[in-house]
Amino acid sequence: MMRFPLPYAAASTTTGISWRNGCSGLPLRRSDKPILGICRGIQLFNVLLGGTLYQDLDSEHPSSVEHHMLPPYNRTVHRVTLEPGILSSLIREWEFGVNSYHHQAICRLAPVLHTEAVSQDGLIEGVSCPDMRFLLAVQWHPELIYREDPRNFAIVKAFADAVRGI
Repeated sequence: MMRFPLPYAAASTTTGISWRNGCSGLPLRRSDKPILGICRGIQLFNVLLGGTLYQDLDSEHPSSVEHHMLPPYNRTVHRVTLEPGILSSLIREWEFGVNSYHHQAICRLAPVLHTEAVSQDGLIEGVSCPDMRFLLAVQWHPELIYREDPRNFAIVKAFADAVRGI
């Protein structure tokens, strides 16, 4: 069993996250299948494609922004600002509220990824990969709030439409 963050050779500052299967970014980049990353997914894609993570936000990126909310998860706890890209074209707004439940986040963005959304405290919370047909990843949980929020519904729908278009 591989322990995170060993795949990118960072010194571990936490007990780590277990990954059942070790993998590299190469199959990800060669895939033409639509990919939607949620929460740990954005972290995984960033690391596999050459980026790094804050392993513990409380100690490495202290902030008053709530990134580790308590249930219920179908509500918003902080806002993100969108950059021009896939998310802004889907949502057609430049800022909106998201739910949040994580203690790690992107530190250095992988060179092939494009920033799509940034939290109020400067964390990258949404990315895409312009080299791929559809790779979108967000730090929040649209699958838990899409019934209440049409902006998150748009994310889930875009992924489903991309899958149907294969």
